[in-house]
Amino acid sequence: MRYIKLFATLLALFIMVGCGMQSRHVANYWDLSKERQDSIDFAQTHHYTINYNFLVTADSLSLLPALPNESELFTQGTTPSIVRHNDKVVVAATILTTDSANKETFYIKIARDQETMGWIEEELLLKNVVPCDPISQFIHMFSNNYIYGFFIIIALSLLFYIYRLKKKQHIPFVHFQDIESIYPALLCIFTAFAAILYGIMQHYMPDVWEAYYYAPTLNPIGQQGILSMFITCTWIILILFIAALDETHKQLSHTDMIIYLLGLGCTWFIIYVVFSQGIKIYISYPLFIIYLAFAWRQYRRHHIAKYMCGRCGRPIRVLGRCPHCGAINK
Repeated sequence: MRYIKLFATLLALFIMVGCGMQSRHVANYWDLSKERQDSIDFAQTHHYTINYNFLVTADSLSLLPALPNESELFTQGTTPSIVRHNDKVVVAATILTTDSANKETFYIKIARDQETMGWIEEELLLKNVVPCDPISQFIHMFSNNYIYGFFIIIALSLLFYIYRLKKKQHIPFVHFQDIESIYPALLCIFTAFAAILYGIMQHYMPDVWEAYYYAPTLNPIGQQGILSMFITCTWIILILFIAALDETHKQLSHTDMIIYLLGLGCTWFIIYVVFSQGIKIYISYPLFIIYLAFAWRQYRRHHIAKYMCGRCGRPIRVLGRCPHCGAINK
């Protein structure tokens, strides 16, 4: 029944996010003006275009009142506009310029309001802004700050573990001293698989991930194959985390629950880093097979019951006192 409920919940969530992102339809080029064609070309290669909204993450950005090659305007003593942290700006124009060294650079005109607008190099702009979409902001925040969260969880876990070891008390931990549930192990397995998919997109298909970053969606239907699999894995990980949290709350005391979840968080972060970064040196694929075998071995060793209680008929792993009814089985 647990698996049926899990499947029903997953199906319901997929139905709720079924209102997917519209795919970009590029009209026939011979029916477009040159400006419109250039705008479409820019959108296809850079994944954003005119009227796209950004949120400034830098302390401040200085905007040029005109393009660098328009030197006559710079001699008039005009002052650059300034946009500051958390300002929302919109892309007003894009242009490709060529300097005296034949170096091509894209300049983007952005505007905060009617009085505050100007030009900035695309490379400098993208380093200091994030799309206004909350999914893009979460991706940006997690990519830049996950290492701090990892060290915080590691430090808290060590403090709790040292305390429990000093007291010679039981330490619950996923795969080893695990709870009576398959959800934590499945959470780690799907995290490893999602990390491999993420690493493949980052290192071998960066254009796919960049397109998703600028136009994210929670709907896996209608996306490219690997991206669809990654979004599906993300939903499954979320559902498994909720299920694992519920099982942990039911089976452990408050202190043991905190220790177990901290250990699960450490394991989750380590799996994410190892499998996503291991793509660079091609070790993630064999390591995933080894990890699957290890997880299955540990699950069979600690969770699959070999006996049945003679009084209540419920499965038990070892002979002795039944954890369900208290009867002694020999």
